[in-house]
Amino acid sequence: MFLGEYEHTIDTKGRMAVPARFRSQIDKGAVVSKGMGTCLSIYTAEHWERRSNELVAGLSSDDLRDFERRIYPSASEIDLDSQGRMVIPAKLRAYANLSSEVTVAGVRDHIEIWDRATWQEYQARLDAEGSNIPF
Repeated sequence: MFLGEYEHTIDTKGRMAVPARFRSQIDKGAVVSKGMGTCLSIYTAEHWERRSNELVAGLSSDDLRDFERRIYPSASEIDLDSQGRMVIPAKLRAYANLSSEVTVAGVRDHIEIWDRATWQEYQARLDAEGSNIPF
């Protein structure tokens, strides 16, 4: 399970250190793709396959075609270097409007990468609306 919120930076080569707590969960392979909203999502390779199968099972052929064309061409397999960094492809950085300062959030079954200012605004909105938190 992925939990927690971490502030990181992306260098000029598109490299970002993955939070140490997440590294062991993605060291056997992971996929980074467009996320919901203006963020990126990282899934373990195993969960990516399972989630893909679940999503396509409920889609009509037209919806499936659109979904596949939106997600798969922009997705990228990631590997960690010896320093625990991953390279985020330029197109994905542009999609999520990622500057050098990002927030990495554990969201139960996946990791999200947000532009830090966008994340803070989003969290402020959730806090303002959030009297329905079940915990």
